[in-house]
Amino acid sequence: MHRASPDGTLSVELLHSRQASMVSYLDMLAAREREQGDLCNCSSVGSAGCDGATGRCHCLVGYTGPQCHSCAHGFFPEQGGQQCLPCSCSPAGATSDQCDHSGRCQCKVGVTGLKCDRCSEGYYRINETTCELCQCNNHSQTCHNSTGTCLDCQENTEGKHCELCKEGFYLSTHPVHSCQHCPCSTVASTGTCHIQPGESVPRCDKCKQGYTGLNCNQCDKGYYNSDSICLRCECNGNVDPALSPSVCWPDTGECIGCLYHTTGFHCELCEEGYTRDSEGTNCTRKDVSWTQFNIIILTVIIIVVVLLMGFVGAVYMYREYQNRKLNAPFWTIELKEDNISFSSYHDSIPNADVSGLLEDDGNEVAPNGQLTLTTPMHNYKA
Repeated sequence: MHRASPDGTLSVELLHSRQASMVSYLDMLAAREREQGDLCNCSSVGSAGCDGATGRCHCLVGYTGPQCHSCAHGFFPEQGGQQCLPCSCSPAGATSDQCDHSGRCQCKVGVTGLKCDRCSEGYYRINETTCELCQCNNHSQTCHNSTGTCLDCQENTEGKHCELCKEGFYLSTHPVHSCQHCPCSTVASTGTCHIQPGESVPRCDKCKQGYTGLNCNQCDKGYYNSDSICLRCECNGNVDPALSPSVCWPDTGECIGCLYHTTGFHCELCEEGYTRDSEGTNCTRKDVSWTQFNIIILTVIIIVVVLLMGFVGAVYMYREYQNRKLNAPFWTIELKEDNISFSSYHDSIPNADVSGLLEDDGNEVAPNGQLTLTTPMHNYKA
């Protein structure tokens, strides 16, 4: 029996004695377990001791088998070591918690990765447990693994699900749901188009200024075609679009219906009798200056004087001609075989003396009153 100290506690000697006894007891248990372990042949890594009565090893977590040498379900052996590592398969993506000797889990459809924790290519995660197939309308094979937005859309498509056509393309029904190039020039339009409900031919969305038509391939009013480009009619503001919507010919650009006394290809000239004003904008009627007026009057006077003088001269010459005609004798010569009958008369001088007309050496008057003309070779009687 141990003595207690006056305050009721054990003495120091007693405490040291009890501690020594406990250490001896633990050393004995450890030696016994080593002896039993050697007897059970338990794994030094996977066991926690051996039951001396049954000889069965106590396996640690992740180990199994009579001697705890094997990995339990959900564990796999470490490569190059003796430890068993947990498979850690994703409960949402793996078909079970078991993996192969390399630690790879068996994944569900649409799931991939060593631990089945990622969606496969062509799938995306819609929640914590499910991977859904990408919805890309057969225009892409991949999408963002968390949002499902399609990546690298093909065949001129775009959009979250490749459901839209790129700019400059339209959704055709032949072939079905294919994007065809718009028949719209970027020179004449925005280049975009669409198909109206019930129509099979696309129409351009918006024509640029100067162009019109279903495909913006025609020139609008007030424009003309110049090498497939529509240019504005240049008429210098001298046409009225309200009166003539097509202010110039669509093929040549020549202005139609020039106003304000203008003319020319571009209505750039003034009509005859008109001239540009001091500002060079409007065509006004020409004003005759005093110098021009005096020149015109003088010219008219000269012309009138010349005409009068010509008229007077003509009258004078005509009267002279009439006087000579009236005073001149008239002669009649008649040829009768070898004789020439010669007679004369004068209206104003009935008894005119014609003897002087016969005074010629070669002429003779016959007794019967006939005139004889004598030449060196022949003699003629009259």
